[in-house]
Amino acid sequence: MYAVHGDNIVMTSLRGYRDVSSAERSSFGVLASFAGTIAIARAINYVRERQRSFPRTRGRWRRIYNWPRAGGTRVHHFVPGIAIAFAAGGTAVITRTDGWELLFGLPFGVGAGLTADEIALLLDVDNPYWTSERFAIYQATAAGLGAAALAARFTLHGRQVESS
Repeated sequence: MYAVHGDNIVMTSLRGYRDVSSAERSSFGVLASFAGTIAIARAINYVRERQRSFPRTRGRWRRIYNWPRAGGTRVHHFVPGIAIAFAAGGTAVITRTDGWELLFGLPFGVGAGLTADEIALLLDVDNPYWTSERFAIYQATAAGLGAAALAARFTLHGRQVESS
């Protein structure tokens, strides 16, 4: 079913990965590591919270204690700085053509994922661990879908390379 001239799907995908542009390869590395990092960080936080005594009660008391204050959310000047740095770093990784794009793309995606996972803390939200959880999951899902789309492209491209 998945075989292409006796090859398996993994080999076909790897063939496609090697043959696509370096921008696509680096984008895959950044997106996959970004999604994986947020998923792992959220899973660790979930397990840690559930191992504490009375996790639901603790969460409710934390929400009451950290009721939004009069000033609301404050965006510090380093938040736009991080966005600019990520845009520049992502562009630098994606435009590489020397074969090192995956080596630089994976740690860039991990760093971006760790930072994005704590976006509520960066924005000075009083209760960052509970209010940002849904946003982090949305970010990880979007990045994971992007990585999956690129992986499908690698497979299709590998099949085209094999048949030509």
